Amino acid sequence: MTMPRIIITSGDINGIGLRCLAGALQGPQIDAQLCLAIAPEVLRDAIIAYGLPGSLTSTAWSIGGHVVHLHTIDATCSVTPGVPSDDASLHAVASLDAAITATVNKTYDAVVTLPISKNALARVGWTYPGQTEMLGAYSSGTPLMVLCTYEVRVALATVHVPLQDVSAMITPALLEQRIEQLTDHLRNRCGVVAPSIAVLALNPHAGDNGVIGYEDDRVIAPTIEHMRTAGHNVSGPHPADGFFAFGAYKKYDGILAMYHDQGLIPLKLLAQGAGVNVTAGLTIIRTSPDHGTAYDLAVNGEIDAASTRMSIDMAISMIR
Repeated sequence: MTMPRIIITSGDINGIGLRCLAGALQGPQIDAQLCLAIAPEVLRDAIIAYGLPGSLTSTAWSIGGHVVHLHTIDATCSVTPGVPSDDASLHAVASLDAAITATVNKTYDAVVTLPISKNALARVGWTYPGQTEMLGAYSSGTPLMVLCTYEVRVALATVHVPLQDVSAMITPALLEQRIEQLTDHLRNRCGVVAPSIAVLALNPHAGDNGVIGYEDDRVIAPTIEHMRTAGHNVSGPHPADGFFAFGAYKKYDGILAMYHDQGLIPLKLLAQGAGVNVTAGLTIIRTSPDHGTAYDLAVNGEIDAASTRMSIDMAISMIR
């Protein structure tokens, strides 16, 4: 097949995203055509501000043996490392808009999104809870957030919602949709022929026969049984603490958690800084590092580029 084409967003230029990208490009050669959605003058100023390696022209950034072509966006901003700003937020939104649109239009095979600050973007009128929701609005399909390494994949039934609202959102219709989405992702993006999926319980001890909540007995367990009857290899509800603590997660190709922290705290502990955020359920491929802007580390802080590198590598794997 032809070489995969990947577009990378700039993220918040005042966070650690570009430093992580530069670190990722210092490793082994990446077998893909890489493009960065950014204003060239902003990249020039960022290279100077952060002391990034490589050489820059008006059309490409040559770094670590890679040539990263520039997808010029119609926005600009000042680079103020470690300090969020409205113009940097508007630049990040413009980068996202350009990269997602170009991927939807099949100019690129996948988009890799560098970190943004939801709070900073909200101040300039950005209405999405996160980048995942923006992907869903631009691309056909319903997004499913899957945080993963090559060994562990954790999908979320609910994502960026207050914990107090989770219980009411856990319905048979939602769970059926998420199980089907995760199954499709494992088959068609990860190459798992007959995926096995574990569904986590909502309540401690899976509700303890109704003593600690009724959702697991009345909603989750019957839905799992229905999906098994329909041919899905799915089990649960598994109490989340013991499931991760005693290694049961190793037996499954995918895991469906009921809410954000239930799934992402253990995944991030297992990933040790190298996890990847994948948006499944869409017609396009999107991956992202599993960390934020980390403004406090932007200039001189110690950073780990492993998650950014794996985001690129995983996008290539899914394209192929």
